[in-house]
Amino acid sequence: MGYGMLFECMLDTVITARDKFLKPGGTIVPNRTSMFLSAVSNTEAYDKRFYYWNDVYGFNMSSVIPDLFKHAVIEDIDAKDIISSSCGFKHIDINTVSIEELEFSSSFQLHITHSRPLTALVLYFSCYFDGDVSVVLDTSPESVTTHWFQTVLYLRDIVEVSAGDLVKGEVEFVKSSVV
Repeated sequence: MGYGMLFECMLDTVITARDKFLKPGGTIVPNRTSMFLSAVSNTEAYDKRFYYWNDVYGFNMSSVIPDLFKHAVIEDIDAKDIISSSCGFKHIDINTVSIEELEFSSSFQLHITHSRPLTALVLYFSCYFDGDVSVVLDTSPESVTTHWFQTVLYLRDIVEVSAGDLVKGEVEFVKSSVV
């Protein structure tokens, strides 16, 4: 699995190997995965990531800031910075999914639980190893940190939200044509 589950196209490789080598009745582990989003509030991290460029050792390099928003960031998000419920937006059966199905769009709704500035959305995943003894690998901010950390999608503009607000949106996963 790649960071954010689908980045790096690692699951594509698993699917290719499954289709080529798995014998009838064989088992894939993990056998399923789910992807989640939550809202994040961390103005300190936001300022450090973006406003740093306004004065880099006396040079104004703010022209790079717009490009920074085009890329997901791999970071360890502290659970105290989560300000919403989580939303499971994609559930994948690794036994049957096709590579083509890994490009998709999905709507989401986040129920805001804390009144704080919304600075980013965080993407994380869980992998399920179902069997006689089931195991879950969880990459959420509430779990023990894994080498995948979490995938952060910073907002171009900070949004003030209040407890009880509903944040709606859509995420789209499309493979890059850039190699």
